[in-house]
Amino acid sequence: MRRRLALALCLLACPLFATTAPSAAAGAPVRPQPPTSAEVDRATGRFLDSLGEGNNPRASEARGTGGAAQLGDDSLFPDKRIVAFYGAPQMGATILGRRSIGAATRQLRKQARPYDAAERPAIPGINLVVTIATADRGRDGKYRSRQSNDVIDEYLAAARELDGRLILDIQPGRSKFMQEVRAFREWIAEPDVDVALDPEWNVGRRGTPGRTTGSVTAENLNRVSAYLSDAVEGEGLPPKALIIHQFRGGSVKKRQRVKQPEGVDVTLNFDGIGSRAAKKAGYARLRQDGLFNGFSLFYRLDSGVMSPSQVPGLEPAPDYVLYQ
Repeated sequence: MRRRLALALCLLACPLFATTAPSAAAGAPVRPQPPTSAEVDRATGRFLDSLGEGNNPRASEARGTGGAAQLGDDSLFPDKRIVAFYGAPQMGATILGRRSIGAATRQLRKQARPYDAAERPAIPGINLVVTIATADRGRDGKYRSRQSNDVIDEYLAAARELDGRLILDIQPGRSKFMQEVRAFREWIAEPDVDVALDPEWNVGRRGTPGRTTGSVTAENLNRVSAYLSDAVEGEGLPPKALIIHQFRGGSVKKRQRVKQPEGVDVTLNFDGIGSRAAKKAGYARLRQDGLFNGFSLFYRLDSGVMSPSQVPGLEPAPDYVLYQ
């Protein structure tokens, strides 16, 4: 039984940029290949050009206009569940990379609908990668590229059209999580913007994204959650979610020390790919008492995508459901 479980779990990986599914026969994780900084720049230009004249008609109106979170009940987990789409227009293997903003929001609205229930409403979320790990050093040697203000504002406006939330996802490369979080403080000051951290791409001062498998310590996570908690208190904001991606036990070190500060819903999101049985086993294995839970589904890579009626039946029921 232990050998079967170990084999199932070793098939799980998180190919954010990969275009092919992992081979079950190989029994080895897929190592995703990040783009170069030049590829990110070119894809950004194509995206902005696709918006038409003026490049970004909604950018100037996005920030400072509030959002649905300012109205009525502003609680998050466990009273509500976020159902989100993941990716970026520069990441073609993700749902946000394969769809225009309009097509993605329409599909997201449809995908979130089956999760919506009177006892636990579903909130649509756009999980936008705002710091993209790159295969090369880039301009400052940090092996990452940041989204332009225009791109972020477009997706913030789209999230608000859904009465949903924008989640700023960070792949730091050789940078640090806190440095990247602070770079997006003007969006974090918005009432309907959350943060996600991807430890796989936290490769340290000498690592290389795509070759080095990163991780994060509880201490560093607690610094980020404390920063968000201070922002919530200082700005009088509704609660925020802090999502931490994980697909293996080493993704979060000393997880039992991760704190749940006031005003921040710290959530461990399981990003494993594989069969339903393997994903269920991995999710149960990597959960942590005292924290909230998330679960990723991959339209093209999972061996039989779990249905919206099956996902809430996981133990514990996910607070955050992420589609890629």
